[in-house]
Amino acid sequence: MLSVDLSIDDFDGQAVVALRGESDLADTPSVASHLIAAVAACGPSVIVDLAGLESIGYSGLSVLLRIRKWTRQSGGDLPLAAPQEPVRQILEATGLIDVFSVYPSVEEAANSLRQAQAWSSAAPQRLRAALVTRPADRRPACRAARYSLIRPLPGHGGRSAGFAGT
Repeated sequence: MLSVDLSIDDFDGQAVVALRGESDLADTPSVASHLIAAVAACGPSVIVDLAGLESIGYSGLSVLLRIRKWTRQSGGDLPLAAPQEPVRQILEATGLIDVFSVYPSVEEAANSLRQAQAWSSAAPQRLRAALVTRPADRRPACRAARYSLIRPLPGHGGRSAGFAGT
């Protein structure tokens, strides 16, 4: 039987869950519960180190996607680090390489998380700087937000561009 070994570590202040072995359907509930526990204990952002994972099935990818969604809803992320070529090929073939933040190393993933955390902690100051003060209220400087980005083109009978017969 194929199996996955999971370990939790720390890299420069960032939680790292390392997966080793091969992921198949039989491993999914165990891996999912351990990843959820790691994110709950160490989150909201946890790096998943894939350097020791030789292969992954669709059920394993589904677990990663569900946990990524949960971390994102909690204000964190689930970056993937150092996938071996077979795992990288699966990520590319499924299009998930563009969904997950994938880094060549745990170090680069940790640096990216640190930068994101610094950016988000400075966001309230940037947001206040972007507001325009008007008498009796504050409004965003950008007025384009009041308008829909999808409007019928003039003279086309109310049809949206690119949708024939609508």
